Amino acid sequence: MSIRSVALYGQHDLRPFELAAPALEAGGIRMRVALCGVCGSDQRQYFSGPSPRYTLPAVLGHEFAGEITEVGSQVEGFAVGDRVTVAPVIPCLNCDACRRGADNLCQRGLVIGVNYPGAMAEQFYIPPRMVAAGGLALIPPGASLEAAALTELLACCWHGLRQVNPRPGDDVLVIGEGPIAATFIQLLRLMGVGRISVTGLNPFRLKQTAALGADAMLQTDQTPLRDYAAAQHYSPDLAIVAAPAVEDSSVALDILRPGGSLLLFSGYPHDTKLNLDLYKFHYAEKHIHGSVDATIADFHHAVRLLPQVRLPQLISHRFPLENAVEAFQAARTVESMKVVLTMPTQA
Repeated sequence: MSIRSVALYGQHDLRPFELAAPALEAGGIRMRVALCGVCGSDQRQYFSGPSPRYTLPAVLGHEFAGEITEVGSQVEGFAVGDRVTVAPVIPCLNCDACRRGADNLCQRGLVIGVNYPGAMAEQFYIPPRMVAAGGLALIPPGASLEAAALTELLACCWHGLRQVNPRPGDDVLVIGEGPIAATFIQLLRLMGVGRISVTGLNPFRLKQTAALGADAMLQTDQTPLRDYAAAQHYSPDLAIVAAPAVEDSSVALDILRPGGSLLLFSGYPHDTKLNLDLYKFHYAEKHIHGSVDATIADFHHAVRLLPQVRLPQLISHRFPLENAVEAFQAARTVESMKVVLTMPTQA
């Protein structure tokens, strides 16, 4: 049996692909994909060309949700018809990172949509290793499949916030105006922070994102962040870099209050450098944190949060699987937020 999907062969080369369906193992689960998000990392591989870690042809897609269609004989806790979502990394469970609960840093794991076939397909197979790792989660009542498909986005933002531990009343700067920034803002509101400011270049996205809970927005091509901070005597407790804005990352570190924290969340091109004045950094006791992906524990926490956030509001475009190329092109347009691929109701 084969599965209808789309696969990346190279830069600007996305084609229909018949994916061989693995045999159902005793500990495995097969699911019908309902919808799959087009992530920023998917876009980078399509528009700039796949990085060496991708196994080509690569069926992309790691933001997805759907319904279980088959369950292996040894699986417990899941049944045909259950609505589920899946974490993006299949950890090895044996390395040092996995043993200390940092399975997001597993060097031997399989990454869905990278070196394990992703969910831009009508079906997805969850292998026994992933079921055993707890990488499959039931969608709670009150959460839609659209919301659940974006659980990975929510989990990654939650993981990032755990690195900096925002406190009630904190003044927070969010750099970036896309779905990541919009998700951070919603989580920060749930955590009870004080003033939230969001910056960006795209006025459409900036307004959409700010409407989800920001107190102030700044279009930085009209008023640079450094000028704004100087004029307003602005010195936040926490700055979150949710877009690959290297210059504003440096400015954010400069304007943080003494003892403040900078979260470098956005992906950066290889060999990106941040100019750092060690004197100011040391004597103001500032902190820099990195964050990548999310642990399976973070993923399950994000699933529990789904009814409390407005993730479907981030979706601006929906395309059927056969129009995947159009979906990728739409993701780069001015008036887009989150683009998703939808699958037929019957696989």
